This record gives sequence, C-alpha cells and structure tokens, in this order.
Amino acid sequence: MKKKKLQIFGWVFIMFCMMIGGFWGIYIGGNDPIEYVMPIIGGLALGSVVTLILYKWNKKRNGNVPDVDERTLLLLRRYLMIVLYGVLFGSGAILLVLYSMGVHSIETGMLIVYMMVLYILIGVGAIITKCL
Repeated sequence: MKKKKLQIFGWVFIMFCMMIGGFWGIYIGGNDPIEYVMPIIGGLALGSVVTLILYKWNKKRNGNVPDVDERTLLLLRRYLMIVLYGVLFGSGAILLVLYSMGVHSIETGMLIVYMMVLYILIGVGAIITKCL
C-alpha cells in the first residue's frame, strides 16, 4: 500500500508542477494567465486520463513483464553518453564557426529553437534506443 501512495503522490506532484509551468509560461509570454486556467487544467486532465488508460491497457496486455531490462539500460546509458559529448562538442564547434563568421550576439529565440530541436532529437533517439 505504501508504494501505491507514493505513486499517487508522485503523479499529483508532477501534475502540479506541469500546471505551475503552464501558468508561468503564459505569464512570461505576456498574456493574462487567468483566461487560460481551464485550457491548462483541461489539457492536464486529458493527458492524465490518456496516460492512465494506456498504462492500464499495456499492463493488461503484457502482465508483469518489465518495460526495460539490463540490456536496454546499457544501450540507453551508452546512447546518452555519446549524445552528451556529441552535443557538447557540436555546440562548441557551431559557436566557433559563428564567431569566426562575425556573429557576436545570438538572439534568444534562436537559442530556444536550437534547444527544442536538440530535445526532440535526443528524445527520439532515446525512444529508438529503448525499442532496440
């Protein structure tokens, strides 16, 4: 029973953090967060229900078979170590090339786009690595 309580507490904490992040993002964007209360809470509720349904369906279909084993963890660890150094050296090389081309300031919006592309590529790579 203690594990179940901890799991529920973790789920509520994550949803609370996502809700605060949603309000913070709207506030930083310059809009009034009050008019976006229902879409943020509705999106959280819909996402939580979909995740719960998929979790129950997967558990019913696969039983107690774990999602990951030692081989998967080893592959993910290797992948993430390679990505860490690839991103570090790749970003450094990009900065050196931009500086040598005469670019001395970078717009914040372009940094956000660059980081989002990195997150998406790393996430897709991790999902592919997990499926191997």
